[in-house]
Amino acid sequence: MSVVVFCGPTLTHAEVHERIDAICLPPARHGDILRAMNIVPRPHVIAIIDGLFRTVPAVRHKEILWALSQGIHVFGAASMGALRAAELCDFGMIGVGSIFSDYGSGRIEDDDEVAVEHGPVETGFMPISEAMVDVRATLAAARKKGVIGEEAAEWITARAKELFYARRNWSDLIEDARRSGCDRSEIEALDAWLPSGRVNQKRLDALELLDRLRDFVATNPPPFRPEFTFERTEVWDLDVEAAQGLPSIGGETDTLLLGDILDELRLSPDDFADARREALTRMLLIREARRSRGDAEPEEKEAVLKNWLRNQGGGLQNTLECNQMSEADLAAFLNEEVLVRWAADSLDAAGRSRILDALRSQGKLAQLVERVQAKRHALRMMGKEEETTQTGNIVPAALVGWFWRRTFPNEMQLISTDALAVQLGFADVSDMTRALLREYLFSEYCRENDLPIRVSRLT
Repeated sequence: MSVVVFCGPTLTHAEVHERIDAICLPPARHGDILRAMNIVPRPHVIAIIDGLFRTVPAVRHKEILWALSQGIHVFGAASMGALRAAELCDFGMIGVGSIFSDYGSGRIEDDDEVAVEHGPVETGFMPISEAMVDVRATLAAARKKGVIGEEAAEWITARAKELFYARRNWSDLIEDARRSGCDRSEIEALDAWLPSGRVNQKRLDALELLDRLRDFVATNPPPFRPEFTFERTEVWDLDVEAAQGLPSIGGETDTLLLGDILDELRLSPDDFADARREALTRMLLIREARRSRGDAEPEEKEAVLKNWLRNQGGGLQNTLECNQMSEADLAAFLNEEVLVRWAADSLDAAGRSRILDALRSQGKLAQLVERVQAKRHALRMMGKEEETTQTGNIVPAALVGWFWRRTFPNEMQLISTDALAVQLGFADVSDMTRALLREYLFSEYCRENDLPIRVSRLT
């Protein structure tokens, strides 16, 4: 069962791996939950310990709700995880530890209670300030041990709370307490006790979370079943598009980033340009479809699946493996494929009026205009401008077979004539066979006159 844990600085990845088999990722930021859901195989459990918030947008509540709605169990503890779990526990996110409980009960409320300043990834996100929850836990332990009294503990607590979280550390707090008039013997005793007595409550809660995850995964639980309806909004769709900038895919032992695939694709500039244009088109079609309709119906997805498998030329399992897809990935793909086709059909008439501009943008219009003129001239010279399959005694099926062999010389024709007409964008089969006949006659004229079919010397 696949588990993803977002952590650092509360726990290092090595510390996580000592307790549970999991994919460890850096502190979660906006979009990271969505990106984690693109890991293959898709995670069954996502656990949030640490998260970023000041330098980048924080992890959204909505993306956690999306993960829950897709059957993924989501846990949280210690830091950003505890905060989000307290906010989303009513929707099914599971919180663990005393910090989560304190947020849930209202004993603490502010984000800065768990915030710490830390170093970059190269340092393992080493913490360089003290979390307010750890200050509170440490002072509570010091009072219980008789190291300091209530008055000194309350003064230090108040002083720590009024500091900016990134400047909160024990050495400054101790020095401030010395100058404040607090009982000096208590402050000196606290200073001496801290190296051995300091309480890292965030770490304790994070370790408790890992133990809870280990026991949970051992039960092989079924997918999470949400008791809420996930509501799509335009803002959500924009968030999804932004978050998909660098999704992860790959196997259990080899995580393959889309960035690596893009590097390979960029080495074939024409292929990259085509793929990028297709991706942008899909994004806009999906956005348009979601403005006008809901998700795909089961029968729509079934029809798309059959057509997709036929085009892939393989069985379901083999096709999923070749395309690096889990069953959850397939469900999302089919839903979006239905939306793409629905929007494309709805906008087809309006889109055709933009084809010339698209060809101009690609630098392909002049070549096509030249070829159209060459074909017209050839048919006129042959006296066959109005030729049809009926007058020319050419069977439509023979034309389709000729076109297929010329266009796809190494592939068997598994698609029906009707489906081919739709795929090529013709109004119907007769419209397609008329175009194929004209192309066949043109190619014959070029062959008989020893002319290259792709370059015109006829006009």
